[in-house]
Amino acid sequence: MLNPQIPEALPSLQLGRVSTFRPEDIKRWGVERFMAEVAPQTPFAIPDLGFTPEEQQRMDQLTQDEREADGL
Repeated sequence: MLNPQIPEALPSLQLGRVSTFRPEDIKRWGVERFMAEVAPQTPFAIPDLGFTPEEQQRMDQLTQDEREADGL
């Protein structure tokens, strides 16, 4: 039986692997505590995916068109 005075440890995240958590576990740990432990604390860099400038421009245009169609 868990001691309510000692918080249960959250499973550690492993770099490069998908981590999944069940809603009942997050509720048990507490949403604020869960987010404080697993959410990135600083912005993370998106790696260069190797798109050409033309491909990137086309994707940016498609994204903008979708946002305008959705009213955002």
